[in-house]
Amino acid sequence: MKLAVFGATGGTGRPLVAQALERGHSITSFVRSTPKGDSLAGVDRVVTGDARNTTAVGSALRDVDAVVSAMGPKGPDTGTTYSDAIGTLVRTMEATDVRRVVISANSRVLDERPLEGPYAGVSQEHRDALLGVRASGLDWTVVSTSMLSDDEPTGAYGAVIGAPAPGRSISRADFATALLDALDHPEWSGLVVDVASAP
Repeated sequence: MKLAVFGATGGTGRPLVAQALERGHSITSFVRSTPKGDSLAGVDRVVTGDARNTTAVGSALRDVDAVVSAMGPKGPDTGTTYSDAIGTLVRTMEATDVRRVVISANSRVLDERPLEGPYAGVSQEHRDALLGVRASGLDWTVVSTSMLSDDEPTGAYGAVIGAPAPGRSISRADFATALLDALDHPEWSGLVVDVASAP
């Protein structure tokens, strides 16, 4: 499959790209700035730009079958940068023949409880991004988790549709696995799937 991976050099994006290449996918990586070293070795194409820019996003979508986004807010005070980027991705996809998209999120998209604390803005950004995805005509899946860790991957995870998965966290590599696996689960289309480390 030809995939466009957004957030390809982030903490989840790096293992996501590596695993996608291991599975034999062809990868177009979308990044904010040109990566140093060989972090994207093996990908077919690297597109550098602002994910809120329609032209840049459109370039990344050229000749791909599906999109996987590992983007996320970069800290508690990022304004609407993330939800704007997802909005641009959704609108640009709607204007092309690319319909399948898998997007990462945190588990607070599963409820409507008031958001408090220093990271309330992050959770609100995820909720706002989900609203835009849900309103689209795309074939979408949102994969959420409560907390990401830098632990070693286990190669397994639990998944629950529309409700929190048992467990408090998941390694970034296992979360990347879940994002890729979503492409092979048509029954997850139009749904939020929460994942956590397998008990």
